[in-house]
Amino acid sequence: MDTNLILRDGTTNLTTNETLTTCLIGPMVHPLWLHVLVPQTSASDTLDVELEFCAAAASATQISNANMKQIAALGLYSIPFFTAHEYVQVKLVVAGSSIDWGAVKVWIAPAHRYDQPYNA
Repeated sequence: MDTNLILRDGTTNLTTNETLTTCLIGPMVHPLWLHVLVPQTSASDTLDVELEFCAAAASATQISNANMKQIAALGLYSIPFFTAHEYVQVKLVVAGSSIDWGAVKVWIAPAHRYDQPYNA
């Protein structure tokens, strides 16, 4: 795994909204997957995950976006994406009464890793 694509390593608990580091992903030739590993939650908590696609000239200025389905339970969540833009940043928006999602991990992985037989 490319360590530059580990956007949140889980060394701290997710208790407030976060905008993760913008990273270069383009120009893309294959889709990528955004993965979010949620280790804990309470019944009233929700987590919204937004991918913001940005241009090279302004790597933190959103041009378009994609949202995951709202998260309300622990587990591994993933969404494939493909974009013509060069940069992506991920926003984590938390809501609830006792917000502590635990050591949430967020990373991007290639979707094409196993798209061909070995030694093809």
